[in-house]
Amino acid sequence: MSGAEIDALPAGVVRLDADDRIVTSNAWFRNWAGREPVGLPLSDLLVPVTDFLDGVTNSRMMASPDDPDQALLVVRCGNGDGTLLTLVDASDRLASGNRLRRLHSLADRTQTRLQLIMDASIAFATATSDERLSTILAATAAQAYQAEESLVMLYDDDGLLQRTAGTNPFDEAFPAASVSNPVRDLHDVIKVSGLAEAERLSPAVAAAMRQSHVDAFIAAPLHLEGVPLGIYACFFRHPRVFDEEASPLAEALAGQASQKLAALRLQQRLEHAAMHDEITDLPNRRSLDELAALRDLSHAAVIFIDLDGFKAVNDRLGHEIGDAVLREVARRLQANVRDTDVVARYGGDEFVVVCDVDPQGAVEIAERLRTAVEQEYGFLTESLPIGASIGIAQSGDGWSAASVDHLIRRADQAMYAAKNRGGNRVTIAE
Repeated sequence: MSGAEIDALPAGVVRLDADDRIVTSNAWFRNWAGREPVGLPLSDLLVPVTDFLDGVTNSRMMASPDDPDQALLVVRCGNGDGTLLTLVDASDRLASGNRLRRLHSLADRTQTRLQLIMDASIAFATATSDERLSTILAATAAQAYQAEESLVMLYDDDGLLQRTAGTNPFDEAFPAASVSNPVRDLHDVIKVSGLAEAERLSPAVAAAMRQSHVDAFIAAPLHLEGVPLGIYACFFRHPRVFDEEASPLAEALAGQASQKLAALRLQQRLEHAAMHDEITDLPNRRSLDELAALRDLSHAAVIFIDLDGFKAVNDRLGHEIGDAVLREVARRLQANVRDTDVVARYGGDEFVVVCDVDPQGAVEIAERLRTAVEQEYGFLTESLPIGASIGIAQSGDGWSAASVDHLIRRADQAMYAAKNRGGNRVTIAE
């Protein structure tokens, strides 16, 4: 075949010497290379695409070292004059292969993450507290994204974010109190890869990343039906680019964790409501025996308090004002006992205090409580005074859980004796 005929071919033809230097080439290859290739090593113009497999014998995918997307399928054969290469454009084929590999890789990651979400759902179901749930979420998120650090922060009863699991490399730059309100308004996943993205998001965030040597992070809000619950985040101390599945995965984990967290909070509220008085939030009669039985008391005393004048307040001013009196009495009782004492609302206008004191100490506490109760109430008139008839019952050496009810009955009888004597006084059970 003549040189003109070879130049007219719609494919490249290249002859190499023993050192893989180009001896001759046709017009197609010269046009593809963009220069005169004769005398150059083949490696200056083509490098193997090492991760591309092809079923054609003696064929190989090779690409330009200057532009890896420009690829050729190269068939090599040898003869007496050296090595002959036949080359056809395979850029589209390389691009398709790369897309297919990316799809396979994404499918593998998606399957792994779906399994992780399923495992997380099972783990979340075992959580019995906010702290345990946070620990599971932090570990799961770190595993899902292969992050060096992870963090979970939840809102407390005062509406402030508190770290409940993991570590926070941004803590020095952004204390929890300073981010409580901004996080409350966060509704979408935040992904930041590198300082350039951080600067576009916020110069303060970029500064925090520089200060903490964090290269990337992803954060997702925890909320349910519009109610903010907290946030979790993963931090990377190496360059990290997030794929298109990163945000859906973060949202899925956040959704599962938020549902379980809301269920835990509801359960806690129900348990609290079952064991506490709705008006005063004190332990109720149902929980009194249990709370008192947990105390290791050497000298158990029960102080039974019945309010004097409370019925008149309810009858003349209504239950709303009556409830305000009960709440204020509860506050005064708690303010005048020790942390180790149990204050409970027994029912109606009756309160019970269980404490570990000798008889003289019980009388001193009871008198302090009586004095606190009879002080003026700013929302009541002088014609509606409140006082307290108080009975005291003291245990002997045989204190036990079964003694609680017995002591309450005796203290109740002593309280009635105080009331029969005119009220607003302390009486000790015989």
